[in-house]
Amino acid sequence: MQITKPALLVSSLLIACAATDTAAQEKPRTQPAYNYASVSFADYDGGDALTIEGGLEFNSPYFVSGHYKTIDSNAISASRDSVGFNLGRYFWLNSGLIADVQARVGRVDFGPLDSNYWGAEANLRQRVDQFEFYGGVGYLNYTDAGSDNIYQFGVNYFLNQNTSVGVGYQDSEYGDGVRLRASYHF
Repeated sequence: MQITKPALLVSSLLIACAATDTAAQEKPRTQPAYNYASVSFADYDGGDALTIEGGLEFNSPYFVSGHYKTIDSNAISASRDSVGFNLGRYFWLNSGLIADVQARVGRVDFGPLDSNYWGAEANLRQRVDQFEFYGGVGYLNYTDAGSDNIYQFGVNYFLNQNTSVGVGYQDSEYGDGVRLRASYHF
């Protein structure tokens, strides 16, 4: 069995988070990071994507999130759609620094080519005043299309407590792209 770099990184992050002080994990929230609704536009290799997503913290520190994405492709005449759901947990590491890990499931529809997928994702977020910097790695296994390693980073700027705008970059084996995002946090 071959261990990939993202799997090793996710495992290391899980071990580090499990070893953190429980009291530090239960600090009161300073921002509604996991309760949000957002819309984003991305310019990927070979096409553009519009994504609607949202998340909800249901039992601190656990959360669920989901997305619907439509991609207009230059290579395929039909639009490609994706829907996915995540179940995750976050960890307070120190003042403003949060790690989260998530399990992912979903489906992509590429016209005649479609596939279910499952995977994992791990992210670090650092809040500095009105800015939130983030970076993460992910792994997806498509039941009919192989696997994909994903790397992302970006920054969100909070206009006020409930509204943010951001820019991010994502790289994967299936292409890379820049994403612009607007979010409402509740």
